[in-house]
Amino acid sequence: MKRTMLALACALALSVPTIAGAADDNYGCDAVNFGQEVLAKLPNAKKLCRGVTEKNGGVYVKYVGRVVDTSADATTIEFLDKDNKAVSRAKFKPAAGQMASVNGKQMKYSELKKGTELRFYIENKRWGLFGAPNDTAMQILSVQQL
Repeated sequence: MKRTMLALACALALSVPTIAGAADDNYGCDAVNFGQEVLAKLPNAKKLCRGVTEKNGGVYVKYVGRVVDTSADATTIEFLDKDNKAVSRAKFKPAAGQMASVNGKQMKYSELKKGTELRFYIENKRWGLFGAPNDTAMQILSVQQL
């Protein structure tokens, strides 16, 4: 009887991290309360979410974007869903001197190659695109649903 109880307790203890890990598959996205401005500009905000982080009192939602076009004036990306399917397109202008992080390297947005994947953040309550939660907001020129 003791052996059975011990085996049951061990099995339960080993299954708890698995259950907790399964809950993390949503990356906290289901719990985000998006503001009306964000949902008006990016209706698929929750579907495109790849994770959530808190920084300086704000909740920032992580997104993945693929570069479609870039110039000295602006960069255009496609927001990708969890299946890497393009769902929305945004054109934005980085702040002067603002850099993109690509595989741990800092690069000028104007030097990014078509197809490069980047991480972006949007604060859940207000519309704005950030390269990192503690970065300067980039000027969003247009957004289009695909």
